[in-house]
Amino acid sequence: MRYSRYVWFLGLSIFCLITIISFKTPQTVISALADPHYGDTPQKTIQHFWRLMDLRQTDLARDLLIMPDGSLDLKEFNEWETRLNKDPLLSLQKLEFISSDSAISQGVVVRVFWTSPNEAVQYVTFSIYLKQSEKGWRIERIKRMNNVLGSS
Repeated sequence: MRYSRYVWFLGLSIFCLITIISFKTPQTVISALADPHYGDTPQKTIQHFWRLMDLRQTDLARDLLIMPDGSLDLKEFNEWETRLNKDPLLSLQKLEFISSDSAISQGVVVRVFWTSPNEAVQYVTFSIYLKQSEKGWRIERIKRMNNVLGSS
């Protein structure tokens, strides 16, 4: 009777694994098992990127970027890195996907809302272009669409 419990557990585990593989490609499943933050969609990658930025784990967020050194996009990232490290009370409130153009170069427009006890809610709109790589989706370009932080 004791072995029956293990057989049921093993059978249920195999069933769950087969179900997961049937909904996703085997490469996606194996990549997700090896790297829990594998982004199989552009939206998940962007959410993970801003979550890392909010946690001040900018070195891990930088790993999601594939930008040449000295580019304006990398400069934008460095500005946000400096701003977040300078104000430890600034925290991510909400991430809003405004539009997503999956047909043309994986462009996504995102509005990021920040809150701080010292200031009102601030939002910044970004145009983010992603590229699929063997490690999942990576951010190729990030461009601020509004130059001044606005309050909502």
